[in-house]
Amino acid sequence: MPELPEIETLIRQLGNVLAGERVRAVRIFDEKLDPLPDAIDRGVRAVRRAGKGVEIDLGGPAIHIHLRMSGRLHWRSPGDIIPPHARFGIVFEAGEVLCIDPRRFATLTWHWAPAALRKQTANLLAGLDIPDIRARARGRRLPVKAFLLDQQAMPGMGNIYACEILFAAAVSPWRRAGEVTTIEWERIAAAAARILREAVYCRGTSISDWRDLFGRPGEYQRRLRVYGREGKTCYRCPARIERRKLGGRGTYYCPGCQG
Repeated sequence: MPELPEIETLIRQLGNVLAGERVRAVRIFDEKLDPLPDAIDRGVRAVRRAGKGVEIDLGGPAIHIHLRMSGRLHWRSPGDIIPPHARFGIVFEAGEVLCIDPRRFATLTWHWAPAALRKQTANLLAGLDIPDIRARARGRRLPVKAFLLDQQAMPGMGNIYACEILFAAAVSPWRRAGEVTTIEWERIAAAAARILREAVYCRGTSISDWRDLFGRPGEYQRRLRVYGREGKTCYRCPARIERRKLGGRGTYYCPGCQG
């Protein structure tokens, strides 16, 4: 599933190609999705990240796209062929935003509430508010990795980057969130700021399906320190990386320096 750096990559690319554009048509290729007739002829005011979703603001009302497990957005210039597995397209004068989704899990919805009235969520790229995070975690018995994946506390955080952040901070994924110290939260916050920004710079992590708006793979997979390295020697100590399930997610960690 695309995580914060992948979605941030998309909104920055969409912000560039959709500046000054108006919606000319919404084409639905999959009967599971509903049409969006109210979007026609509305101008794009902004493109935002909403957790793991993409929001195209049309002056109050907005189109919300969630790519789920393996969906991706593709920019189709006029005259280009439509790739296989296209589920919908949002047509503009300059081109078309297509959703390519073989598994058909991605969603396309329409919000009428003005952006100012919708619940605002934290922006992890701006840094973690440690007092707020500590207050949210106080007394929580769930593992800290599960806490990091809570979209109410950490909107946009996903499995790959949670593993990388906890490894960089040398904190066990199984440590109870309520027992994480202020110093450990500071290490987690510093690691999150660095890793998420680097991953955005690299246009995300391409392990399987992820491609950016123009079909290019990301590059952060070359910088992964723990995710996907089961059985390999840790970069920081002689132990070998292990993989265990936590909350149904494959969790990569070093038993030597995250023990």
